[in-house]
Amino acid sequence: MKLLNTPLIITCLFLIIGIVLGLFFPVSEHTLVLIAVLSGVVLSLTFLYTKKQLITSYPFMVVAAVSFAGLGFSISGWHVLDHHQINSNLFEEESQLQLKIKKTLKPNPFTHNYIAEVISGHRNTPAFKILLTEFHGDSLLPHLRIGDQVFIQEKIELVNAPKIPYQFNYREFLEHQHVYGKIIFNRNEIVTIPSAEVSWTQYSVELKQKIRRNLYQSGFESKHIAFIESLVLGKKDLLSKDTYQDFSKAGVLHVLAVSGLHVGLILLILLFLFKPISKSKTGKIFSSICIVMILWGYAFLVGFTPSIIRAVTMFSFLSFARISKRDSSSLSLLFLSAVVLLIYNPCFIYQIGFQLSYAAVFSIVTLYPILHEKIYFKYVVSKKAWSIFCVTLTAQLGVFPLSLYYFHQVPGLFLLTNLLLLPFLLLILGACLLSIIWSSITPIPNLFKNVFEAIIELVLDFVHLVASQDQFILEKVYFSPNMLVLSLIALLMFVFFIYQKKWMYLWLFSGSLFLMEVVYLYETDTLRKQKRFYVFHEHKKSVIGFQQHGKLTLVTSDSLRIKNYEGLEIKQHLKALQIKNQKKNYYAIFGESLFMIDSMGIYQIPEIAPIHYLLLENSPKVNLEQVINVLQPQLIIADGSNYYSYIKRWRETALKKKIPFHHTGKKGTLVIDY
Repeated sequence: MKLLNTPLIITCLFLIIGIVLGLFFPVSEHTLVLIAVLSGVVLSLTFLYTKKQLITSYPFMVVAAVSFAGLGFSISGWHVLDHHQINSNLFEEESQLQLKIKKTLKPNPFTHNYIAEVISGHRNTPAFKILLTEFHGDSLLPHLRIGDQVFIQEKIELVNAPKIPYQFNYREFLEHQHVYGKIIFNRNEIVTIPSAEVSWTQYSVELKQKIRRNLYQSGFESKHIAFIESLVLGKKDLLSKDTYQDFSKAGVLHVLAVSGLHVGLILLILLFLFKPISKSKTGKIFSSICIVMILWGYAFLVGFTPSIIRAVTMFSFLSFARISKRDSSSLSLLFLSAVVLLIYNPCFIYQIGFQLSYAAVFSIVTLYPILHEKIYFKYVVSKKAWSIFCVTLTAQLGVFPLSLYYFHQVPGLFLLTNLLLLPFLLLILGACLLSIIWSSITPIPNLFKNVFEAIIELVLDFVHLVASQDQFILEKVYFSPNMLVLSLIALLMFVFFIYQKKWMYLWLFSGSLFLMEVVYLYETDTLRKQKRFYVFHEHKKSVIGFQQHGKLTLVTSDSLRIKNYEGLEIKQHLKALQIKNQKKNYYAIFGESLFMIDSMGIYQIPEIAPIHYLLLENSPKVNLEQVINVLQPQLIIADGSNYYSYIKRWRETALKKKIPFHHTGKKGTLVIDY
């Protein structure tokens, strides 16, 4: 199997590269037209010149690769332009907005959340999406439904950026889904016109609600319904946080994420059911069409989430290859499905699930046949166990670099957990589907319900047992973007060597691993030598930090959630995180001075003037102009412990005195490197 020796794979690969570049390097509309026209013209002329010798003509392949990269760049560039033309006036002043509910999000104990499209409100404003957050009010009022029209007089706010370094960036996450603002409201502030149109999305939501009611009527407990819905429908609103963390620590979180694994298992069930009619050529075509239609029907039931669209598209291509016994084309179809999805929405490339799915399938398609053939087992049970082990290992090899980069942990027992759980997952998934179908027709008999609940309980207990073995879980692993790129190159070079047996690829594989180790030593040594001073943003709290010798000391008089600082601890490769609850008013910071004025308002200490940084905390009642005259600060900082009215007045004073002013609530944590 020559992995990259086909025009299709090279074309798809460079088209994907172009799409990615177009997202990260936006250009003007005229430039996009020029790139698209030049790419098309050059590709056509080169094709005619080489007289269609696609495989043997290397110059054509080089030009084709560059041309398709240009076309991909144009595709994603147009996508970016279409979704970023937003009227900024809507973010500056209140307007009469007409919104349309497009999607309902998972609620929390305090709010209901929706994605809505701004369809009017300002002349010549293109449609764009915002986040709607409704505080829980009258429980008798129905929730907003998909398709409902909402009228509100409000100003659109930006979604909050993370205030502490390396926290999850929810604003960026929403922007990748073309959601660019937010409105927080109470129900009495809006006028709602219920939707009269037929919405397939809303029908899917109502169908899942009906399934839940049917399961409750059959007598299932909430935690068992939560497991069934997570496994089959991807609904996790009933799933407890502890259960979710157990699956994550055990290395089997993919079991609860409806994506490639579930679609693949359903595909196996369908192949088994359609096997009797797939022996003839006509029957094979008919079964292929039916299988693909059923897969897309399942995608509709789940709700056409990005993960399910990705998985069904990928397996729609791969199912035809498998049924037609053209296994050698699986890798080509894998690349082709990725191209189709990225042309539909280039922002899929940002999604972790997209990256993990394709990395896992790529690794399985390329490495599984080689590993599986190395050992032969005589008995069926041992053969199946070896197959599951090979699939699990090759999939984990593919996603391992990405998992380290995004999650920074290694579940040490993931192979054992998958080996013991996956053989029964097909039966469990089949039982879940049977329960859903059965409960929609008639209540499930107690015997089947009790047996199935016992199986679910056994699975949950097993996963909890594995997750509780903390000594086998490696957490807070430092893995930088440079190390991610080098590890992916190493994996690719390893695949090339396996198939093409060229020592050059082995040397490149070894060199990538060696260079990754060098990068790790260099980056961690640089971080260890780094000196930093922080003024963090915490609501109604004052927190400062000093980083030196790979340690971060947090100084505060309040209690803290250490979880808020885990991202900083990982990204800065900190060995220790210390908390001190005794604050002083004056600190010498690596040769510079910091003075803090708290609620006591004491600042007339002549011997400390002038100072570099002045920190205002806990809303001190002082005349800032007089403070500036006494202390002569170079920078004034106001953290999250102050009243907003005070901060507004201080900002005006600082502007008048021409002194830089940093409000952590607006600009986030102040970080000063030394």
